[in-house]
Amino acid sequence: MFYRIGTGLIAMALLLSATMPAQAAGKDFLLRSKFHGALMLGLGGLMIKGAIDAKKEANDAYALYKQAGTSSSARDLYDSSKRHDTRAAMLGVLGGVAILYSVHLFIKEDADLSPPKMDRGIVNIKGVALDVKGDVFQRKMQVQLKKGF
Repeated sequence: MFYRIGTGLIAMALLLSATMPAQAAGKDFLLRSKFHGALMLGLGGLMIKGAIDAKKEANDAYALYKQAGTSSSARDLYDSSKRHDTRAAMLGVLGGVAILYSVHLFIKEDADLSPPKMDRGIVNIKGVALDVKGDVFQRKMQVQLKKGF
């Protein structure tokens, strides 16, 4: 249950932290990078806590595996230990990444993040611009060379 809810919260927080600060006007509290940093720090802490709990369950299952009397129960306990070890490793790495990302969001300045002017193309060298255009309806992409006069 925790893993489904936690995965949904993590996905939502990553989506919000990736899109919302880019659209922020800098005045709203819910759209500031510091708020998203605190959110990611909390989620990272929850993931680290889940990793510690999963590691304890894996160690308990492995201790029971060593004492198992039948081969079927030994196989079940070993598989459980392996599954919990994998979960602990994944949650530990994701928690560490979330905490590092939260530090990045805390350090980052809340500046005006308006999109850059793309009227000159992606690359502009000596008056010649390279531009990429896409048409969704025709499912085409074009690379255009523009010469400025």
